[in-house]
Amino acid sequence: MAYTFYKAKVDGTIDTQIVSDEIGALFSTLTSQERIAGNTEFAKMWIMSDIDVTAFIGLNSPSPYSSNVFLSASDADVVGDLTGSEIRYGALEVVSCTATDLIVTKNADYDLVRNGDTMVVSAKAYDVDSLVDNGDGTLTIGAANDFSPLPSAGAWVTSIVKVTLVTATAKPIWREEKIAPGSAYISQYATADILIAD
Repeated sequence: MAYTFYKAKVDGTIDTQIVSDEIGALFSTLTSQERIAGNTEFAKMWIMSDIDVTAFIGLNSPSPYSSNVFLSASDADVVGDLTGSEIRYGALEVVSCTATDLIVTKNADYDLVRNGDTMVVSAKAYDVDSLVDNGDGTLTIGAANDFSPLPSAGAWVTSIVKVTLVTATAKPIWREEKIAPGSAYISQYATADILIAD
């Protein structure tokens, strides 16, 4: 089985294939003006599989800027069609973890995990069955099964969105990067890698 990813044209339709390790393949290089003033960038990409499969998509590490993935209401959507109410998924930093409680740092911009979501923790999938906002910038996540192996503090876990793929038929997914005003300079526009599993 193999996945291929494609850029989207301005009108939202599928464009050229994204080449691995190509700088700026999905997001453009961050300019000084964007860094100083702040900016939010959306990138629509298309994913295709060579077999029928349900793909699980998230982020395997954080971006230097607030980052997430999401689905929009229609495959034909362009940036102007986004409402801001789309459900976001993404990476969260581990504060601590026991077999029953995973404590993570909240994302400052979006809720990236909800009850009923699936999380990838130490390369294993867990269904979230409890979620507590601790009121101190952290969340405590419980799952239907005990966490094992336990991730260490500073590791990253991700919530994932499920995408049903039909052989050789592309489906879109969105990626967002939110750059806060006055963000630190980074020589290349580093972004978290997309995590995809089946």
